[in-house]
Amino acid sequence: MTDTVVPASPALVGGTPVSVPGRWRQLAVVVAPLWADNNESSVLSTLAPVIVAAVGAPAAAVGYLTSVGKFISIVFGPLWAWVARKTNRKIAFAVASGLAGIATAATGLAQSYTQLILLYGLSAVFIAAALPIASEITADLFDDTSRGRANGYTWGVISLLGSVLGPLIGQLSRVPDGWRYGFFIWGAVTTLTAVLLAVFFTDPAVGASETTTSLPTARQQAEDNQITWAKVRQMLRIPTFVLMLIQRLISGHLLIASFGIVFLVHTYGFSTAVASIVTLPFGIGYLLGTFGGSVATDFLQSRLPRIGRVIVLQFAQLGFGVVAVVGTQHNWGGIGVFAGFWAVLGFMQGLNPGVNRPIVAAVVPPEMRGAAFALLLSVFEALAYALFNLVAGLLTDVIGLRGVMLWIPGILMLVNAAFCTILYRTYPRDVERQRALLAERAAVG
Repeated sequence: MTDTVVPASPALVGGTPVSVPGRWRQLAVVVAPLWADNNESSVLSTLAPVIVAAVGAPAAAVGYLTSVGKFISIVFGPLWAWVARKTNRKIAFAVASGLAGIATAATGLAQSYTQLILLYGLSAVFIAAALPIASEITADLFDDTSRGRANGYTWGVISLLGSVLGPLIGQLSRVPDGWRYGFFIWGAVTTLTAVLLAVFFTDPAVGASETTTSLPTARQQAEDNQITWAKVRQMLRIPTFVLMLIQRLISGHLLIASFGIVFLVHTYGFSTAVASIVTLPFGIGYLLGTFGGSVATDFLQSRLPRIGRVIVLQFAQLGFGVVAVVGTQHNWGGIGVFAGFWAVLGFMQGLNPGVNRPIVAAVVPPEMRGAAFALLLSVFEALAYALFNLVAGLLTDVIGLRGVMLWIPGILMLVNAAFCTILYRTYPRDVERQRALLAERAAVG
């Protein structure tokens, strides 16, 4: 049976893309459950000190729980993406988000550490659907010239909203069993976003924003985004892509979001409500890093096309490592100073999405980019996040939280920055190979 082209609502005339009608409004509807699902973990990380005490969990429980959630997402993320392609993206996303909301609310009923792990793990099964489905829909809403901006705005806003809510969530620590209310409220919010998605979202259809008059079929796009051993072997022949995978595996900055509040409470004696204040400046810094970093990357890339992106990537890792060491290894007194350090950490971390995605896109053939991003973000980044939280949980009892913060967000990020130096050699070569490949295809076609 021959594939038929999936109809896209905006017609393409002469290869010129026509904007998907209401694409920013549609993006907002898609981002709502993505935001709710993505920030569900903020209830755990922000209220971790009181949750640990309430269920009799070890101090490192937040690391174990976070790693469980990420390991689950590695398995169920691709599975949900497959279900969405085989059925209906809108329905699959809405159902998964609704079930995520119910499971999140149920987590607030946990009476023991074991129940907390089981219920939190169950919510992670459904939360895993958000990232792959929303990412695919975003690619269909926006053409290549505006996808970077759409993704930057998406993650900048998600981070900012989560950070604004962080101090508010922290106030629940002052209420008896307030952490339970946190899960109840967030479960209700997540369920509400699922309803909004089901009612107001219209799927743009696969390939709606492509800039070619020959739109990919549903099967073709599914094959492009699917990770296969053949594609993995081919991508592993690209030195820069291999280095970017390793770079994600040693990205210790991922630990700040999950362990930052616990660290400030246990190491420097802040209350949970006060420590949670740092989430706001972190989110603002991340937003500025996402927006400003994209501008800086484009500027440097135009002036230094061979190494501009590598400079920004290396600066982001180096800056984060230095600030993490200085900001976490000394008692600076008031929360205001720590908030300043967290703002800079957020900025440095925010630089990454605007530079690592373009680096990968510049060296990987177009038909393999979906699989490449899935491997980089859904597998390697999730694996790194899970492993760091697991290791941090194990090391907490050995070297303490201050030692954990020194070695993982601090020293390891300095090692990461040094590792990025290799890209100055491989990246220009791989970009040239990619350009030659595309030129050859254009000549033949």
